[in-house]
Amino acid sequence: MNQMSRLNSYGLMVDAHSDTISRSRELGLDFCLRQTSTHADLPRLLEAGMGVQVLALFAPPNMDKSVTLYKILSYLEYTWQCVDRDQRLRIVKTRDDLPSHHTDDEKLRAVIAVEGGDCLGGELWVLRLLFRLGVRLLTLTWSNRNQLADGIWEKDSKGGLTRFGREVIKEMEKLGMIIDVSHIAPAGFWDVAEVAVGPFIASHSNAQALCGHPRNLSDEQIRCIADAGGVIGVNFCGPHLTSVGQSSMDDVIAHVEHFWKVAGDDHVGLGTDYDGIDGTPIGLEDVTRIPELIGRLELRGHSGQRLEKFVGGNFLRVFRDTLPS
Repeated sequence: MNQMSRLNSYGLMVDAHSDTISRSRELGLDFCLRQTSTHADLPRLLEAGMGVQVLALFAPPNMDKSVTLYKILSYLEYTWQCVDRDQRLRIVKTRDDLPSHHTDDEKLRAVIAVEGGDCLGGELWVLRLLFRLGVRLLTLTWSNRNQLADGIWEKDSKGGLTRFGREVIKEMEKLGMIIDVSHIAPAGFWDVAEVAVGPFIASHSNAQALCGHPRNLSDEQIRCIADAGGVIGVNFCGPHLTSVGQSSMDDVIAHVEHFWKVAGDDHVGLGTDYDGIDGTPIGLEDVTRIPELIGRLELRGHSGQRLEKFVGGNFLRVFRDTLPS
């Protein structure tokens, strides 16, 4: 059995975080065509066996939140342009838009995400508008402070969720949006754990026990996400994988296995951060190399059931539990 056939036996692949759509728009590229200057595109995602891709819309922090919103809306409109001209790309708005775990119809379902609540500008109506336009996941902060909470750059301030941040959490759960705590400072993380009623995710985060980068999660945070029914997406950002030299596929495997040890099989998935990172681990240079990662995990003796959940089953479960009907 070749690598692709073996991967297909584990069901639909889900990646909880990629910046490819934003990068493609900024570079004037066509996401629907094969490219050489990005880590992914629609043809390569389908070639890799990706079934559901979270497409993150990210605008760098700006004191003028209207500028941030303008940029996010430009990425959102670009995403819908791609959908209009390529029938292989579909937007997930409801749980019914999600495929079954073993669907193989050569189509990519996209969950649109906004990375950082800066663009809300302190207004819940903007959140509701973004929801109407197809956004289904919000990473509450990037690494900076915004009107919802402090990002990890401001962790020493001990600032958690603001009153507005708490309102956003409640509104997201009412609408059926996925709450993402990657990038948030620890105080805000624990506030989310207290306020959120349902599961929440860390779409692209790694383990502090293996690499002390402030963006990584402590074992206590990992267990908290698992206890809430959420999932952590292992990311491919080198400085989040190792503090010594060039990262490799072995470093990714180490974080995956640590998460399994601490959180259990039901709470670990992929959150590559492709096109949001400067470099990639050796052996994972673009999205088409992911099947090799799965093959390596299989060779290390991990069960088919564990790998099926990791490849996509866990994130599919949370998405189905969270999205509106």
